[in-house]
Amino acid sequence: MRRPPPLVGAAVVLGSLVLLVALLLEAGEPPRVDDARRGSGGQGPDPVVEPEAWRLLERAAEAPQRTTYEGTQFVSAWASDSTTSQVLQVSHSPGGGTTWQPAGRGTHRPAAVHTSSHAADPSILGVGAVGLMARHYSLAVAGAARVAGRSADVVEARRPGQDADEVVARFWLDAQTGLVLRREVYDTRGRTTRASAYVEVAVRDVAEPQEAAEADVGRAWAEAIDGPALRRMQAYGWDCPDRLPGPLPLVDARRGGAGKGIVHLSYADGVASISVFQQRGTLDGDKLQGYRRETVAGRAVWVSPEVPRRVVWAADDMVFTLVADAPERTVERAVSALHGGTDAGGGGPMDRLARGLDRVASWFNPFE
Repeated sequence: MRRPPPLVGAAVVLGSLVLLVALLLEAGEPPRVDDARRGSGGQGPDPVVEPEAWRLLERAAEAPQRTTYEGTQFVSAWASDSTTSQVLQVSHSPGGGTTWQPAGRGTHRPAAVHTSSHAADPSILGVGAVGLMARHYSLAVAGAARVAGRSADVVEARRPGQDADEVVARFWLDAQTGLVLRREVYDTRGRTTRASAYVEVAVRDVAEPQEAAEADVGRAWAEAIDGPALRRMQAYGWDCPDRLPGPLPLVDARRGGAGKGIVHLSYADGVASISVFQQRGTLDGDKLQGYRRETVAGRAVWVSPEVPRRVVWAADDMVFTLVADAPERTVERAVSALHGGTDAGGGGPMDRLARGLDRVASWFNPFE
């Protein structure tokens, strides 16, 4: 009996990357040098983290817990062969979660997607989003600016060492609330590869969080998988590497879906993130609407050109769905690292993977 591959629709794909960031949110002190070395496998120079940059980023991580806001946000991505952009209407309340609605009208307008503000503890790497970033990048305040008519502090993430002048990402943080008003990520040549910014936004602080609203997406699957369990799964054919090229360390692993037959692995370094879904089954590439067959790292895969980048392939009776807010080259190397061969055979059913707001994933707010 053939089992279907993961049915990763808008709700699951959107929730995966947004939730990945939520899973990492923890307050704490700036990392020690030893912590930074552990993040890069003990190789390379130590990141340099300015205390003020750390404070501003931690404030940004805490801002969604105390601030209600709504506005219009523009997101864009640049790849080697395409550019994708989208305008969103965003609304958020502490405890109530966040709703995204593509701007525009028409009968085929995607439905709004809501993600809960509920977060679970990471099952693998117990460190906050800011701490994770500080393990891999030097962080510094780079001045002030205005975004959507609001004053903002600018924080830069740079690659430590010989590439100290290489800015990897910039964050424009609202001076009043700490919210991320704008975000840009760059390649090694300084070209923008991913960007998001509010065109207009209205915010207000709240004294106490509101009662959490129930949501169908954005909640972590309850069954977390720890390190020993992952190693046992590897013996039975599951691909669960400790890190993906980048390097992107494994920060969370969970099991869910129908019959809990889908494994969700989350990799991140504080700037880039990759979600990997695995399920036993076969893949019929002809059923993947909106995808095109390509060769990535010498392997036959199906790729969605939309935002975020999504790659689907099958190997050894396992179907993989990779969803990435990461550079194109990092995605290709991740596909290569996850499995050495592909099976393009057909058979199992596959629902459409690309629907609605899964196109913009975690770009709404990297600390939400």
